[in-house]
Amino acid sequence: MILFHVPVLGIWSLTLLMLMFIQNPLDAYYPLDWEDLNFQMRFQANWYRIRMETRVEVFDPFATSLNRSELLLSRIIPLKGCKQIIHWKRDEMINIETRDTQGQLLHIYYEYKDEIIEQQIDDQREFKLLDVMPHYLRFLSRNQANRERALAELNIDDHTVSQQWYGDRIYYRIGLPGSGNFVLLDSKTFELNSAHGSIRKADGSEWKLKILFSQFEKFSGQRFPRTTKYFLDGRLFKKVSVVSLKTLQILPLQELKKIALARLQTKNASLDIDYAL
Repeated sequence: MILFHVPVLGIWSLTLLMLMFIQNPLDAYYPLDWEDLNFQMRFQANWYRIRMETRVEVFDPFATSLNRSELLLSRIIPLKGCKQIIHWKRDEMINIETRDTQGQLLHIYYEYKDEIIEQQIDDQREFKLLDVMPHYLRFLSRNQANRERALAELNIDDHTVSQQWYGDRIYYRIGLPGSGNFVLLDSKTFELNSAHGSIRKADGSEWKLKILFSQFEKFSGQRFPRTTKYFLDGRLFKKVSVVSLKTLQILPLQELKKIALARLQTKNASLDIDYAL
């Protein structure tokens, strides 16, 4: 039998070399889960109380034309346009007045914790929650339950987190793998990039819905998208633009509730109170 003599120092060197090539499970990369993302996203919510006005433009996605750059443009429908006045208190209250371009109240939505008051004012123009809700504002929360409620409004009940390439960047994807209902978060800033879903047609088929948040700016220390665009099968059908936005020191919750309740009694009262003052 032949015996090989290996110096002690050589054994330790060989062992060290082997350990360098063995992957340490503690050093392995694990993507963030839903709990981790919520912890990161809570730091994006800097506002506490705001008043915001938006302009809503509606387009016919099936009446399109090409511009000089050969980009497909949807035709605007001026009579479908409207504007919104939104009062918001983080994780507590949101009040949304939807008016026509002349200022006539069309719809009101009031939410304070678990209490909701919603009233359709103009019977000729119907609005659903998806139509009036400022989705990005909904995500500016420090409460996980409120953020999950925002996802539920977009028909996203599964909170599985994965990674997905979109354009030339990689994003965190929240939603059931393989499903068409999901949102994408910037992997560096944890800001909401887009929401994806579908709208069912009368014949049972579906349009693909995409809500894209863009033109981010800082408003009173908070990054927020100036523009939100809605697409059906890749064609623009709605654009929401921030007209004005300011933070508030006081938000008269009881007064807003009284006005919302009054809408249940009468549809024609005026709502011209400027709480930003």
